[in-house]
Amino acid sequence: MNKAKWFPLLRLIAGALIIELTVCNFSSWRSLFYRDRITYENVRVEGGEEKSGGYTAPDGTLKLCLDGIDRTVNDLYIACDFSDDTPVAYTVSLTDEGNHYPYELPGQVLLPSLPRSRYTNLYPAGRVRSVTVRLTIPEESTVTVHGIGINARIPFLFSPLRLLVILGIISLLYYPAHADLQKCQSCTGSTRQRLITALAAALLIAAAWMLSHLNPLCVNPPWPHHKQYQQLAEVMAKGQFHLDAEPSDGLLQAENPYDTVYLQANGIDYLADYDYYDGNYYVYFGVVPELMLYLPVYLLTGHHVPNHIAVFLFYCGFIAAVFALVRELVRKWFPRTPYYLYLMICILTVCCGNYLFVIARPDLYDVPIMAANMFTAVSLTLWIRGTDTAPGKRRKVLLFLGSLCMALVAGCRPQMLLFSLLAIPLFRSCFVPRREPSGLRKDMPLSLRNTWNRQKTLDALSICLPYAITAVFIMYYNAARFGSPFDFGASYSLTSNDMTRRSFHLHQALLGIWHYLIRPPVVTSDFPFLQGVQITSSSYMGKLNAEYTYGGILACNAFLWVLFWVRQVKDRLQRKGIFALAALSSAVSLALVLIDVTYAGILQRYTVDMVWGFWFSAILFLLARIERASEHNRTAYGSVIPGLICILQLFYGFGILFGNGDLGLNLQAANPGLYYFVRELFRF
Repeated sequence: MNKAKWFPLLRLIAGALIIELTVCNFSSWRSLFYRDRITYENVRVEGGEEKSGGYTAPDGTLKLCLDGIDRTVNDLYIACDFSDDTPVAYTVSLTDEGNHYPYELPGQVLLPSLPRSRYTNLYPAGRVRSVTVRLTIPEESTVTVHGIGINARIPFLFSPLRLLVILGIISLLYYPAHADLQKCQSCTGSTRQRLITALAAALLIAAAWMLSHLNPLCVNPPWPHHKQYQQLAEVMAKGQFHLDAEPSDGLLQAENPYDTVYLQANGIDYLADYDYYDGNYYVYFGVVPELMLYLPVYLLTGHHVPNHIAVFLFYCGFIAAVFALVRELVRKWFPRTPYYLYLMICILTVCCGNYLFVIARPDLYDVPIMAANMFTAVSLTLWIRGTDTAPGKRRKVLLFLGSLCMALVAGCRPQMLLFSLLAIPLFRSCFVPRREPSGLRKDMPLSLRNTWNRQKTLDALSICLPYAITAVFIMYYNAARFGSPFDFGASYSLTSNDMTRRSFHLHQALLGIWHYLIRPPVVTSDFPFLQGVQITSSSYMGKLNAEYTYGGILACNAFLWVLFWVRQVKDRLQRKGIFALAALSSAVSLALVLIDVTYAGILQRYTVDMVWGFWFSAILFLLARIERASEHNRTAYGSVIPGLICILQLFYGFGILFGNGDLGLNLQAANPGLYYFVRELFRF
């Protein structure tokens, strides 16, 4: 064994193990030295009714009271049995030497199946005189009270998962800081690298599978309107585009059927979040996922594809596309990129917090968004590969398929079709010859010049033809439903506001730029550390359609901070002919911000429309900066910064996964077992 090679790894493992055993179990070690361990069995119970040896709480509150303690109290142990394994919120009130009257401590949550959640540290002002524990329990639950322990021995908790996370974090700080970019292995495409890449992609897909099943409300949605794609498959199988549901008489007679507040106030029945037009209900979500997945599976098997599976499949396609796209960028423009950095960029991209939000909450709304991102990444990959392929049949096939994928975006998220503009800087060098090009000199034979022009014409047809073919089908679909080939129907949705009368307002646009891009995240000291914030405005004198977000894209994604390196990388990217590609990509994302806030509002899932353009630009910027750093062997810039970016992205992604912005769909409400299990790992 090469000791010099393995010693750093062993040292990192030892360091992570020490942190896990000491820092992460600090309360357990401290409780070894507590004195006066005692369990009070004769607890006074208030607010409950005794029943079968236990207590019920008709008003939902049960108080456990201890008086005359007069002891130093360092922790409490709630020795109770609960009839249900549901989260039990509780608060502790104390009187002590410094407080004659009781004062209430911050609320806590106990999960009966997690023994360690029954313990809580206390930091009173001197000796404690009395303790009151107020439990909030469901009316039908029964609580068996055994007592309350003070100065209890907190059990030791060794978590392999936490150990691996700690090891990963310190490795990201250690290895890049000691890396020599000039000696790092480049992306050679060797068999070993291909195997490692395949393994990394497989692990990401496995993680995506687990994430897509975390939220029971997305796996089995209880809301009827989340089955729209399945309903559309059934009516398409019968040869129609409108749904079978009949609108109510009140909806048919309503002066403005899109004013849903009026409909609710007057008791008029309607199908929420469906399209309503000319007396029929429609599905306004992009039809491409329907034709690719839902309808074929229904026709072949008679069964429906669940939405969370559809999101998972499109996310898997996105993972594969990102690995292929970054490989093409490295191969074509940045061949000296270290292989480990290639892997890091790919993993950071697919694990961007905005994408994790989608895969961890894979509902109906995220199906077309994820499909559009997948097609965009695949299209760019094929386009770049096509531009670097010699003229011929294979080149035309690549260009054709690339344009077809980008055209299909129109059938998923029409606004993301703006990424088609990236074809302009990408193909400019292919169709616009430079000054005095070697292939078009005046003395070139006419036959060669005609051959060159013929090849370019065929290439142009390969790029444009898929758009024309796709447009015919989508325009027919639109016209058959809404009478206009250019009407996708999004404005006819029976949602929280009248979408048919939305228009551009500068004040609203500025709010969108602030909340979608710039607003800092709300970081707290308590799990899950990132707070989702409901968007409001006290100055916008109009109806602002907004939910909650976890901060702006540029402010929260540390990876995107490399965009501030524009001055350092501009010349290098211009020499490679791709600075315009990077700049236009970000410009498209900015345009999507304005489009989404104008025609829809401010919602967290819409950040997935626009994050790709900024991210793609950042990839080019980072690759250029690493190339520059490797030429001068500037380790601090070239290696340490990507490691720090990984840690910050890890924190943001974790906060989004466990954040509590949406009270109906967050993991705290939908999967409390997982939520509180992870929370316990942060109680040191």
